[in-house]
Amino acid sequence: MLDEVKARAVASGSVCLHATGFRDERAVPFSFLEQFVHGSGIPGAVRAAVHRLVEGAALADAPGASTGSSTTGQPGALPAHIVQELICALVAAAGPAGGFVLVDDAHHVDPASQSCLLHLARRARAHGITLVMAYPRTSRDDIRDHLEFIGLGDARLIEATALREEEVERLLEHEAGADASRELAGAVHRISGGNPALATALVRDLHPDTAAGPPSPIHVGAAFRTAYAAALVRHPRLAETVQALAVLGDDADPLRAARLLERHPGEIEQHLAELERAGLLGSDGFRHPAVPGAALSMLTAELPGLHGRAAALLFGEGAPAPSVAHHLVAADERPDPSQVRVLRLAWQQLLMAGRADRALACLRLADRAELDHTQRSRVIASLIGTQCYVNPLAAEPDVNRLLAAARAGHADCGALRLLVLWFLWFGSRDRAREVMARLVETCEPAHVQEEVREFRALIGCLWPELLGDPVVHAYFFDAGAAGASGRHAPVAVPASCAEPAHGGRSLLRPPGGTSSGTTPSGATPFGAAPSGGDGHDAAEQRSVPAAINPRWLRELDLAALLELTRKGEMTLADQLCEDQWSGLTPDELPARKALLSGLRAHLRWHLGDLRTAARSAAQALELLPDRSWGVAVGMPLSVLIAAHTLMGDPNQAMRYLERPVPDEMWDSSFGPMYRLARGCYLLESGRPRAALDDFTACAPAEGARQGNPFGPLGWRAYAAQAYLALDDPEQARRLAVAEIVQGDRPTDARGRALEVLAAVDDPGRRRARLEEAERTLRATGNRLSLARVLAQLSHVDLADGVTHTARARWNEAQHLAAESGAPHRIQDLAPPLDTPPAPSPAGPPAIAPGGAPTTGAAPATTDPAAVGLTEAERQVASLAAAGRSNRQIGSQLYITVSTVEQHLTRVYRKLAVRRRSELTGVLGVRVPS
Repeated sequence: MLDEVKARAVASGSVCLHATGFRDERAVPFSFLEQFVHGSGIPGAVRAAVHRLVEGAALADAPGASTGSSTTGQPGALPAHIVQELICALVAAAGPAGGFVLVDDAHHVDPASQSCLLHLARRARAHGITLVMAYPRTSRDDIRDHLEFIGLGDARLIEATALREEEVERLLEHEAGADASRELAGAVHRISGGNPALATALVRDLHPDTAAGPPSPIHVGAAFRTAYAAALVRHPRLAETVQALAVLGDDADPLRAARLLERHPGEIEQHLAELERAGLLGSDGFRHPAVPGAALSMLTAELPGLHGRAAALLFGEGAPAPSVAHHLVAADERPDPSQVRVLRLAWQQLLMAGRADRALACLRLADRAELDHTQRSRVIASLIGTQCYVNPLAAEPDVNRLLAAARAGHADCGALRLLVLWFLWFGSRDRAREVMARLVETCEPAHVQEEVREFRALIGCLWPELLGDPVVHAYFFDAGAAGASGRHAPVAVPASCAEPAHGGRSLLRPPGGTSSGTTPSGATPFGAAPSGGDGHDAAEQRSVPAAINPRWLRELDLAALLELTRKGEMTLADQLCEDQWSGLTPDELPARKALLSGLRAHLRWHLGDLRTAARSAAQALELLPDRSWGVAVGMPLSVLIAAHTLMGDPNQAMRYLERPVPDEMWDSSFGPMYRLARGCYLLESGRPRAALDDFTACAPAEGARQGNPFGPLGWRAYAAQAYLALDDPEQARRLAVAEIVQGDRPTDARGRALEVLAAVDDPGRRRARLEEAERTLRATGNRLSLARVLAQLSHVDLADGVTHTARARWNEAQHLAAESGAPHRIQDLAPPLDTPPAPSPAGPPAIAPGGAPTTGAAPATTDPAAVGLTEAERQVASLAAAGRSNRQIGSQLYITVSTVEQHLTRVYRKLAVRRRSELTGVLGVRVPS
């Protein structure tokens, strides 16, 4: 407004004096009036009068100076006649056109200058002079002189209001154009509150190409933050109120701000009203998230102290621990014992909320306190556990500290269990054995009773050999026996796994997070609870009924899930895992999400859902670096290798095979998983001998006490398939039978073993073997394996003349293969269902172009020269004579392309032919037109 008045005054030819009051110049007499000397367009007489006024003030302030009459009535003040000379000079210079005196920030004008202005104001109207003064509604309590100006008879009080939205739109038109201004006006008005300075700053922050398309949302940049801070600098009391609100954050209210600043609540209420009118605050607080930062940027050394006072204030009010801890961390002072308790409580709550960064900050501050050895080890263990939820490898420095505390005898049982699992996770077996020995020595079995099953299950995943140690085995046996008669007694899992027992803390839920709302006690991604004594309320073991109840799903722990997978109940385990997966939040802790994603990929792989398995495994590796996976990296990598192999992308599978894995992985439960995946790749790549080596290396060590926790390996069935590719049906039969006698539970490995037997047994038993495989695979839920068996059964049905059943099975096989992500795995087995089937009474059937037996043709007569062919060579030769490619032959006969080539080489030699086209005449195979 002052700028507009000045512009109009200059345009009309009036004399216009303009000056601004400054807070740090209030103690300098006439420092405000002195600004008139330096302004442009000031008449010479006025300049001379100002000079005399300032020089007179200097003389009046000299030691021993004394005057009689003065403008202030105080000894040593300037005589009134000098002030009158200035006013007369101003009136003379103004002339008939009148004059203007503009005063900005009048609340900062020095008292001497203000006395002169008041003297002028009383005579201004009579001489055609207009005095315009701008000051805030609120100012320092000891400055009320502006009230004398308001009390003058001809004074007018005008309150400058904020801009309306349409006025902001007109402001924007000059910078962004008419179209963009209409789009931006609402947002700019909302953020700036109609404050012209803030609105103008937002315009300056707009992207240069705003005219081409308005940004969304409005960019709040340096110009806005600077303008906001500049507005507060000019009004320190208002700035303190805004800063108090910014420090208090979500806990801010007028009463707390008053107590924080040690002010009267009424004064703070007045400040808030003024700030809202000025657009610096909204009715519900700050108008934009960037505003608190702009306000706090004005504070440097004072900010930690303000946070310390806020922490004391909230602590005294009994505010939630995370709120108090936030200010303690910001204050960055060594905490006392009472503050350590608050910090640990805040850590628990923040970790449950997924705020691992803030939880770690609380523990780091608590670690700086004066603690005894036991308390220190608990804090360190909590630090390790929390870091394991984000990146286990980052916990290594704290692990070394905790190991030193354990060797000195200062670590409790929970901390020792955590150390064992961390060392095993990264393959440090010597240290794991050392800590385990200390655990056995110092912790009675009853101390681990509540978590013995999960602790043992995790050791079985990471290093099964440790469980074979007689002392360790006896320790866990004693722990189980000690709890057998108590309320935490383990519940046996029946054959159907309808009621898996579970107890201890959950790996698949946030630490301590249960439906009953218990707080965590340091649970880690390894399932251990290192805090030792702070809220160790373990959930009682319960059973899961056959009808899944979502409430129980959220409470399942890793031991229950591993128990399901170990028994081969992949469908039920997948349901539990999917429920956990669907309950993840966007800010889920990275390591927990990665591990759950890896488990999900493993289960989906077992169910033949290759696409989801590969996607989940890739996501798991993205969430956590390979090194942070430790030996468990074999789980996602094995899924990716096997899935891409079966989906027909061997190059991608090879890229995952080329990623390095720790040497310690091979002796963990993840080693066999990786070997099976690599063996599948080698078998598909035409290297059955190398694949067989990988499969047989998965055989458990003699005297192993437990099966693989991630489910039956089925290495015998894989090895049987490798022997088929090596043209060794007897060995294939032996291993397939060995797989089948492992148990009568339906598993994917059993289904694949029956499929192998169907290929090597007498043809009369082929249907029975395949139908048993079908029943087995339907129970396991593996889509891809079932699709392969159904495709083969459709051939058998077609040969027996059961066309309708053949078509139904073939259609289902196509559907399942497409669902699994590998439809090409059965496309080469398509039967000619458009022709009525007619089984051949003897000899090899005529082969249709699609590779299936023709159904209306007479049996071909085999050339006597073919008598020396083996059954495998005869099958390969017949399909090759029918025009099938080597890959198509391999897919139909479940052998590799390399094996097909070897068979054909021997066939050519035995039949004395040179090329594939000659086989038709030699073998008597007829290809229908």
